[in-house]
Amino acid sequence: MYKEEWKTYRARDFSQLQFAHYQKEPQQTTALILLHGITAELEHHRKLAHALQIKADVFLPILRGYDQLNQRGDLDYIGQYDDDLFDFLHFVKRKGYERVILAGHSMGCANLLRIIDLNPEAADYYLFLSPFFHPALPVYREESTDQFKPETDVDYTVHEKKAGLLMTLYKMNIHRFSHKTVAEIPDEFDATGRLELSFRLLASRFLEKITKDVFEKVEGRTKTYVGDQDEVVDPEKLKDWFYDYCGQKLEVIEGTDHNHILHHEELHRSLKEWVKV
Repeated sequence: MYKEEWKTYRARDFSQLQFAHYQKEPQQTTALILLHGITAELEHHRKLAHALQIKADVFLPILRGYDQLNQRGDLDYIGQYDDDLFDFLHFVKRKGYERVILAGHSMGCANLLRIIDLNPEAADYYLFLSPFFHPALPVYREESTDQFKPETDVDYTVHEKKAGLLMTLYKMNIHRFSHKTVAEIPDEFDATGRLELSFRLLASRFLEKITKDVFEKVEGRTKTYVGDQDEVVDPEKLKDWFYDYCGQKLEVIEGTDHNHILHHEELHRSLKEWVKV
C-alpha cells in the first residue's frame, strides 16, 4: 500500500509547485510520473497509484495554474509547462531512480508530445492513456462533454471559437490577449467551484502541429491505451489515425472509459508485461 504525501519542488523561476508522491518502502528503482488532463482527476489518479502492478513510486505533479500556490488559471508565457516539466524530471531523477516512465492522461498526453519533441531522451518510457493529442484531430466523439456519466466526474467547457481567434492573433504576433479565458473546469483545489483557464495555459499544452517523426524519436519505448467506452475519444477513429498517420498501434481496453481506465485491472496487467519491473 502506498502512502500519499503532498510536497513541492522549485521551478527555474523559483516558484514552488505541488506534487503528490506515492512511495513504497524502501524506495523503488522506477519512478512513474503521471501528467493530468484538462482537469486534475485526482481521485482517479490516486486509484491508479494503488492499482499499479509494476514496482514503481508514483509522482503526480499538479500543473501550474491549477493549484493555490501560484497564479490560478494562467501562466506567465506560452511554453512555461515545458520548462516546469523538465525541472520536475530533473528533480525526480536526482532522487536516484534507475528508470523513469513519463505518462500522460487525456490532455496530459499532449504535454508528453511537447517533451518528446524537445528531448526524446527525457524519460526511458512514454505512456499515453486516453490520449487527447490535439483538438484538431478527427478522432473525437461529437458533443463529447454531453456524454459523460455522472460517476466519471468530468465536466468542462471550452470556448473553441474564442480559442481559435486568439490562436490566429498569436500567430500574427499579437500576444496582449493571451491571458483571456478560453475554458472553464471544475476547481478541485477550491470549494468555490469553477476555475477559468487562459489561452496561453491551454496553448502551452499542445504542439502546434503533430509531425510523424515525433513518435519515431521514441520508437519501441511507448505504449498507448484507450477504453472501448471512452466518452471523448472514438477508439476506432483514434486507432485508424494513429496507425495511418503515425505508424503506431494502440491497445483498446474493453469495459472501461476515459477516466476509469487509469485503474482498470487489464491496463495494469498489460503494463506489468511491458515494463517488466
